[in-house]
Amino acid sequence: MTPLKKYIWLVDTLMRSGEKGLTMEQIGDRWDADDEMHDYGAFARRSFHRHRKEIEELFGIEIESYSNGREFRYRIADNGKNGYFRQWMLNSIAVNRIVTDSQEAAEYVVLETHHDASLPTLLQALKEQRMVSFTYHPFWKEETSFYYNFKPHALKLFERRWYLIGRDSDSKPHHIYALDRITDCELQEDTYNRDPAFNLEEMFDGYYGIYLEDSDSRPAQVESIWLKVEAYQANYLRSLPLHSSQLELRRNDDYSLFSIRVRPTFDFKQKILSMGSSIEVVKPESFREEMCKEVKAMAENYLATAEKKELDDVVSSNS
Repeated sequence: MTPLKKYIWLVDTLMRSGEKGLTMEQIGDRWDADDEMHDYGAFARRSFHRHRKEIEELFGIEIESYSNGREFRYRIADNGKNGYFRQWMLNSIAVNRIVTDSQEAAEYVVLETHHDASLPTLLQALKEQRMVSFTYHPFWKEETSFYYNFKPHALKLFERRWYLIGRDSDSKPHHIYALDRITDCELQEDTYNRDPAFNLEEMFDGYYGIYLEDSDSRPAQVESIWLKVEAYQANYLRSLPLHSSQLELRRNDDYSLFSIRVRPTFDFKQKILSMGSSIEVVKPESFREEMCKEVKAMAENYLATAEKKELDDVVSSNS
């Protein structure tokens, strides 16, 4: 069993205990009673505190202690830090434990596949501040690129894809690389110091996804975008907002009017297009015109296909 499985066991055990948490003795009893943990021997208080620190460093999940007046207990802290990543990690750990504990349950759990073989290596590199080497296969050109002594600064999950943010020289800006296009990722012996000026939240402030430029390869500007959304589709936006800045300005039986402050980059346009005719950009006019062009181009593609099929049918019937 790897150390990662110890961390997963500990986090999942405390998650299941809820807000009340567990005492040190209760954690130890559950550890010793779990056949999966026998390879590690008896529960040790000193190891527990070391694991707490390692879990917070690696996953951003804090195991806090508190007193209820009679005894000290331990639980997963709800401190608002690393919100999305923390919740993703907690959900992933819960699913992992359920599937591992019960093959019967695994038959009824369908997971999405991810091409992220380099993720464990990059997580270790981030933790130990070690450089990495890898080969990158971009979609927009046939040539591959090899990076050596690359300094990873962060990882970001978006639309089922993991992305690496970092740079290969202190004099160059940070770049973004999709993990599904990375191969031969290896840890290097050399270490590096994190850039104290680097802030992941600031880097993606106002962005919907992973793209940091507009269609003209210029830094996109934040705009107030109003969206008219049909009533049934609006329910989905309420339960899962497009962006943290989303506000509902108006609501009636037919539609809702939402506003969000984002930079209208390529991935945001793709998201709006994916919602079809149930959503309409109201303003700004410049972004509405961009979307109109996209919709017209899509319509032309479908009309051209329909016309081609009609001609093919005519040819077939006369042959």
